[in-house]
Amino acid sequence: MSEKQQTVCDPFSYLADSFWASLPEETANELADFKKRVLNGIKSTVDSVIDHEINWTDQRLENARRMREEHRRNSAEDAPPNPA
Repeated sequence: MSEKQQTVCDPFSYLADSFWASLPEETANELADFKKRVLNGIKSTVDSVIDHEINWTDQRLENARRMREEHRRNSAEDAPPNPA
């Protein structure tokens, strides 16, 4: 991290550290555990949504390939014979 960014962030880090230090240790630990559980729940939900979207995209792509192949076969069957 650059010197300037570190200087700008230090007051915010100090305030955050002061907040946690002002809490009784057991309360701070419980609050931190709660925060971690909430964040992990959000992360899990986001991961699940992303996995669903990836699978959905793969299904659409496979259906599109199948449709193109059907169209090619139908076009080849419907094409008039090539006069030589």
